[in-house]
Formats: sequence, C-alpha cells, structure tokens
Amino acid sequence: MNLFKDIENRIVIVTGGYGYLGATMCEVLADYGAKVYVAGRRKEKFNDRFNAAKGEIKFIKMDVQNRESITNAFQSIYSTEKRIDVLINNAHFGATDHPEKLSADDWRIGMEGGINHYFDTVMAATPFLKKSKNGKIINIASMYGVVVPDLDIYEGREELLNPANYGTSKAAVIHLSKYYAMYLAKYNINVNSISPGPFPSELVQKDKDFVKRLEEKTKLKRIGNPEDLKGIILLLSSNASSFITGQNIVVDGGWTI
Repeated sequence: MNLFKDIENRIVIVTGGYGYLGATMCEVLADYGAKVYVAGRRKEKFNDRFNAAKGEIKFIKMDVQNRESITNAFQSIYSTEKRIDVLINNAHFGATDHPEKLSADDWRIGMEGGINHYFDTVMAATPFLKKSKNGKIINIASMYGVVVPDLDIYEGREELLNPANYGTSKAAVIHLSKYYAMYLAKYNINVNSISPGPFPSELVQKDKDFVKRLEEKTKLKRIGNPEDLKGIILLLSSNASSFITGQNIVVDGGWTI
C-alpha cells in the first residue's frame, strides 16, 4: 500500500525550490508522481540543480519580491495545468548584521524576505487552491521562530548568527499559517508550517568546529540533512494529513525540547 499515492499527478509549486532544502523537497514529491513547479528567478540555477532529476520538475519564472510576478506565475501554471493543489513557501532572502548594528533598512529587508512574500503567495494561490478538492499550503518557518539562538554557539562565529529579523519573521510565518488554517478550513485547504532546526548549508558545514557545536545542541547529536525533511513534506502534501491543519511541526533533532 502506498500511503502517499494521492500525490500522483498533483500540481505543486515550490518557491526557492532549487535551494539547499527546497531541491530535496521537489525531488521527493516528483519521485512520488507529483508535477512540481520550481518558482524562482534564475533558470540557470534550476538547470544546474535538476539537470539529472527524474520525474516531472519544471521551472516557472517568479520573483517573490514582485507581486505581479507572483500573480502571473500562478495564473500561468493554472492556465497550463487547469489546477493547483499544493503551495510550499520556501524562498527566503534577508539582510544580516550584529544585533546592535542591524540597520532599520536591513531589518525591513529581512522582514520582507522572511514573511511578506509568504502572504503574497498565499493570497495568489488561494483562488486556485479553492478549486482543488484538498488544497495544501506548507510554509517553511524555522526553529528560531520558536526559540531564540543560543548565542554561546556563535561565539567567534558571529558572521553565522541569525539576526533578529530572521527569527521574528519566522515566528510570523508560524502565526500566518495558523491564521489561514482557520480561515481556509471551510474550503478544505490545510495550512501548516514546518520549522527545520540545524540544517547548515554545505558551505557552513566546512566549519567543522561550528558544526560540532550545533550537533551538541541536538538530542540526536547530529545536524539535519535535507533528506530528513522528506517524510514531513510527503505527509503534509498528501491526504494522509487531511486532519492536520494549523500546526507547526519542528524537525530539529530535539533541539527545542
């Protein structure tokens, strides 16, 4: 029995889908038969990441900083596919600096890149998801939307410290998800958020000492790998989660216990 068989032929949009975590989300959904649209600005990045991928993974031009671009992308997909079933908000951009040096402009850039475009994509997707028999919205938040960073871990590695606007925007993502879970329930649309824990990029992983600090903070004593998100992505994208909505699911190796 294939618990996720209903994922077959679902139309899924993933923002930031060619990134470190997003690409794995796209690949596992395609493996289970979904048609996945990777929404992004740079087709060359898409080609670099997915040139050998199996399944149906397509590129759609979308600049999440531009509402018209967002609207056009959703309309284009719907015009082609005649349906949209799942939206996964994963794109992020921001600006960082020392907590006492973060400028007002940088703060606003971080909030724009962490929460504002999630609202824009939810609003753009909703009319189409209403037409799906069981629409899904999955918003990628962060454990730092649940707890604040342990500053001791970043001693001597301040350049890696998540700024205040990052965690604040991710906390807002969690609340946004709960709000729209409440509102969209009458249309049989499930809205949930996922809060990954320590999933350092491949570049950050070159700093072995810093990675060891992260590992020691988890109860499982290791950092997360993109593959660790496959199960929860499949669950929340499928009918197996039809009675789950308004939840924030933390995938952090026990960090926030």
